Amino acid sequence: MANRGPADPASTPPGPSIAERLGQARRLLTDDLTGVLVSAREAYGPIVDLTMPDGTPGVLLAEPTAVQHVLETNAENYRRASVYREELSELFGDGLLTSEGELWHRQHRLIRPMFGSGSVRSFTDLILTETEAMLDRWATRSEPIDLLREMERVTLSIIGKAMFSADVEAHAETIRAALETLRRGFQREVGVVPTAPEWIPTPHNRRTRAAIDDIDAVVYDLIEARRGEADEYDDLLSKLLTARTDDGERMADEQIRDELVTFLLAGHETTAAALTWTWYLLANHPGVHRRLHERVAEADAITDAVGFSAGTAGDASFVKQCVQEAMRIYPPVPVITREAEDCDEISGYEIPAGSEVVLSQFVVHRDPDLWADPLAFRPERFAPGAAEERPAYSYFPFGGGQRMCIGRLFALAEAQLILARVVRDVRLRLRSPTHDTPAVDSAVTMVPDEPIEMAVTDWV
Repeated sequence: MANRGPADPASTPPGPSIAERLGQARRLLTDDLTGVLVSAREAYGPIVDLTMPDGTPGVLLAEPTAVQHVLETNAENYRRASVYREELSELFGDGLLTSEGELWHRQHRLIRPMFGSGSVRSFTDLILTETEAMLDRWATRSEPIDLLREMERVTLSIIGKAMFSADVEAHAETIRAALETLRRGFQREVGVVPTAPEWIPTPHNRRTRAAIDDIDAVVYDLIEARRGEADEYDDLLSKLLTARTDDGERMADEQIRDELVTFLLAGHETTAAALTWTWYLLANHPGVHRRLHERVAEADAITDAVGFSAGTAGDASFVKQCVQEAMRIYPPVPVITREAEDCDEISGYEIPAGSEVVLSQFVVHRDPDLWADPLAFRPERFAPGAAEERPAYSYFPFGGGQRMCIGRLFALAEAQLILARVVRDVRLRLRSPTHDTPAVDSAVTMVPDEPIEMAVTDWV
């Protein structure tokens, strides 16, 4: 194990040898990314040199103060890393997830009001209605449900109606299939194995282009269907269609498309992942599951169970604590990457200009130095006042700083309402997998890499 003693001023972080880096690169081709990062943290400490075999400088920062430095303290020095600019931008264009500078600021100012606490609470009835429709579907079937697919279906329906006032149910399978293609083709090994430019018609590039074309067809249909009727709606799509630039120009269709794709895809997949892992953990902890059911059943209404009626957005609710703890163990976004524009120094280590900086929620959230028995599912870790005992950025499922996820309030409210409404009436019992630790895929978001099947049963 590497020496973890005090660092020399501006020294290079500890890390694997050149030979070990080649082995690490091979692992990235076949293993889950988070497994590689956890191994690096265990071997070398919270700050690790991840320079790739091709010489691309990189560093893992799995220490709360270092994460805060990148996302807040010196955030102006860290731009979106190449994985965003080159890989994700092919799908999301210049949407909020991938844009930079003045464009990002302008779009953020325009879209932010849609995700304030008041706006989020206005979607309560919609979320509950869609959840009840899901329960009705479940009532007519006897076989187990594919949990991730069900969560993706309901969250996609909710985001479509909340943000675009549109029923996207007919497009659900098209979107799911396209996302699966993009997920499987996403190059986690950026900087390890050169990939062909997108204009070269390789099989990978053809599949990627076809998947993006399928999503574009759905989104441009939404835009055309609303054209000329934008004043009749008060949703994100209408705000984008009626927005004006500083020069008085309307937003280009391409920019509207980029924002719609960002919210349509990122806005439902992360919440679906969070709910999937929450149900999985509850099924494996029947005592916590029953306690949650009893808390919800005792409330006069679902909104009371999650604390919305008191205007607290569920800050003290056990429902929220269960969701937060699930996102700690299985963060929907397990890794954030940034690129250092200029040289920097973090915790005594030099960060060269151009370094790919890896901030991993997955690694930090499971750090035994920060969380006692970190793999144990204990929602009470998020009881009122508990967070005050932990350092900032020991928990950051939505990122942090200026670019913290704009939809975090919506996502948390949606997850709580769906969880509370379902757990009140039915119990989900795990049917597969039967082994203790399911395989995970963290190429973009953290989802199970094998079906999580649940039997829908009554509470007895």
